[in-house]
Amino acid sequence: MSDLETLSASVTALEESIATTNGGLDVFYLLFAGAMVFFMQAGFAMLCAGSIRAKNVKNIMLKNILDACGGAVGFWTIGYAFAYGGADSSKLTFIGNSDFVLANIHDGASLIGWFFQ
Repeated sequence: MSDLETLSASVTALEESIATTNGGLDVFYLLFAGAMVFFMQAGFAMLCAGSIRAKNVKNIMLKNILDACGGAVGFWTIGYAFAYGGADSSKLTFIGNSDFVLANIHDGASLIGWFFQ
């Protein structure tokens, strides 16, 4: 094997390594940003708790938790499908009509896209 072939193989291996690293960094950034959004929900809960009387703090905290959980379940079941389902361009629809409960979402890039939406 000549030096040129060895160098070419090394460059190809490095390019593949960089592409894999970039993909991992993209996923990490989206997960981190999504976690920050959930921490913002906790900050809003603290703001609400500071705006009311002490006897109502438990109720407002429960409301904030149920709001986040209910929103996540609703987006998982029908929200993502309405917003992004149905990529068939031959059918003109107002809302999406496929991928309910993430039925056809199996790869990591699509799942991280769902999480960050």
